[in-house]
Amino acid sequence: MTETHDDEIRKQFSRQAVYFNEEGRTLSSAEYLQWVVGCLNLKPDFVVLDVAAGTGHLGRAIAPRVQRVIAVDMTPEMLRQGIGEAARAGINNIVFEQGRAEKLPYFNDSFDMVVTRLSLHHFTDPHPAIREMMRVCRPGKQMGIMDMVSPDDPILAARYNRLERLRDPSHTRCLTIAELRMALKDSGLTKVEMASRNIEVNLNSWMDLTGADAEVRRIIQEELTGELEGKHITGMRPFRRDSQLMFTQTWTTAVGVK
Repeated sequence: MTETHDDEIRKQFSRQAVYFNEEGRTLSSAEYLQWVVGCLNLKPDFVVLDVAAGTGHLGRAIAPRVQRVIAVDMTPEMLRQGIGEAARAGINNIVFEQGRAEKLPYFNDSFDMVVTRLSLHHFTDPHPAIREMMRVCRPGKQMGIMDMVSPDDPILAARYNRLERLRDPSHTRCLTIAELRMALKDSGLTKVEMASRNIEVNLNSWMDLTGADAEVRRIIQEELTGELEGKHITGMRPFRRDSQLMFTQTWTTAVGVK
């Protein structure tokens, strides 16, 4: 049987789930989560849907500010890890449910806010997931998407996404900021507001999360080191800090009204 992209996502995130909340990882950074939460117009009576939630990092950060959060993801191991993390944190108004972003198991106009974080770059086509998020969001309410974005230059974007896929085969392609804006407007969202920030990432920690093998590590490290030595540009904006090889991602939060 041919392995589908969904199978690849489940395989990758089944392995990664246990490491998602380790201290020091960019994806679990309290500062970065609060930056996203600060872009959302949350209210205490809201019922919020966190799509492709993983272990529910964003949903758990939102939960103290709203009535209830439903975190939906297709990977059971991620959901189990999220349930455990919520229990350890004493968060009792978040529910974890299994489902695909491209076919959400909820009625139309069900939620006061629909969000997703660091997920679009795993979809072969992000548009069906965005349309589903729109479908289940109530009219007049907000939808929020936070994801990594590609460099604007197509050559650099191709190089950047190639290295991301080497490290994690479930990665497809990060949209550019302009593509993300257009995808949201095409879905029917209005009043789209966007905010971006640079995120510094430790290369070894980043590769450890996916269990990258020795050959993948060698290729990526050589290419980033080569850029620092004046060879071709990778699009990953590498630098060194205290002898550690680092690189830079751009994360963008986009929020609009249905």
